[in-house]
Amino acid sequence: EHGGVDGKGEAELGDPASAEVAADIVDSTREEMARPSRGWNERIKIALAWQGVSLLLTGTAVFSQLLADQGVNLPTTQSFINYAVLGLIYGGIMLRRGRRPREVWWKYLIIAAADVEGNFLLVLAYQYTTITSVQLLDCFTIPVVIILSRQFLGVRYSWTHLGGAGLSLAGLALLVTADAITGEEDSGDESASNPILGDILVMVGATLYGVSNIGQEYMVKERDRIEFLAHLGVFGAIISGIQMGALEHEGIKELFERSDPVTLAYMLGFGLSLLGMYVSVPILLERSSATFMNLSLLTADFYSLVVALVLFHAKPSFLYFIAFCIIVSGLVIYNLAGEAPASRLSQRSGNLKSKSEEEMSAAIMDGKAAAGVSSSTLHRHHATRQRASSAGLSINNGHGGVQDNSHSIDNGDEETRSVADELPQVGV
Repeated sequence: EHGGVDGKGEAELGDPASAEVAADIVDSTREEMARPSRGWNERIKIALAWQGVSLLLTGTAVFSQLLADQGVNLPTTQSFINYAVLGLIYGGIMLRRGRRPREVWWKYLIIAAADVEGNFLLVLAYQYTTITSVQLLDCFTIPVVIILSRQFLGVRYSWTHLGGAGLSLAGLALLVTADAITGEEDSGDESASNPILGDILVMVGATLYGVSNIGQEYMVKERDRIEFLAHLGVFGAIISGIQMGALEHEGIKELFERSDPVTLAYMLGFGLSLLGMYVSVPILLERSSATFMNLSLLTADFYSLVVALVLFHAKPSFLYFIAFCIIVSGLVIYNLAGEAPASRLSQRSGNLKSKSEEEMSAAIMDGKAAAGVSSSTLHRHHATRQRASSAGLSINNGHGGVQDNSHSIDNGDEETRSVADELPQVGV
């Protein structure tokens, strides 16, 4: 082989490095094509899709409250099933792809740990406070996400974005006020055994959720959704499995001994709702942001209120309905400003894509140049054979050497001398 060209004069572009660069360019191109401009139809579809996720979130809250009322205290076990299923499904897809991860493993481990413990604390909070309080206080994720996205992703929020977020948080504050006015005696919900502890658990869990949300947004936009879900599932299952064995083995044993079909149905309902969320959120984050996600999920508070009216016989204040309207108004205002640009994400994507394109172009140009050199060499070699033949020279194709047949090179023949000088350099 000569100059990166095989015996047929073809460039060798099948090496692993070039193949990986080419795969990255294809992926980035596919991602760009999958992200059309955000028209109003697109924004409305995304907003409605987030409301579907909000309903799934409400489902997890309802089933958690029902399990708490049944005396089931297995927050890690409830989440473990979800992580295990994610790891099996998306890990299998990733293995079939046969591609190496595009991000270092410890970053996925950090995100998975934040997500597992966030789930653990929020589900545990249902043992100490009410479904309404949990749904209200976990909205603390919103300011956490806004601060972290500004700090680490370089998201530039306009005043319209901040105004919409502020209005939604004002609606949240009104919900908290309504909850305080109503009180436990009027709400009919007696599940709050230690509301202060429950509220603290929710706040810490919401902070961890914020960390997980930002990490998730970065991974699905900068890396790969399948890769993210596979690693989240595997690491999440490992972390929650260890924690489950250490903290909840007695509760699991009691659950199987009781074999209550109603309790098992609640566990299944929680698992399916959570799995639906985890599958849907990365898809929507590719076209949205963690901030808009958390603002959209504020409506889960209202949906939980409706369920509380029906299942838990709550008696909410009319302020709840006013607060819901304010929250939705904030979402509309935030949406009017369009998607907040993430300067570091886009800049990093552009740099990575530009670098990959430059590397690929260089590889292709090197291949073409080498192929051109080989083609030129072949033509020169062929011409040399013709000219050397007339001079009585025999060319050995295998070694590019020159053999003297019956004639010698005439020292006075400059042309033949130049031909003879070229011959040892020819190798095909």
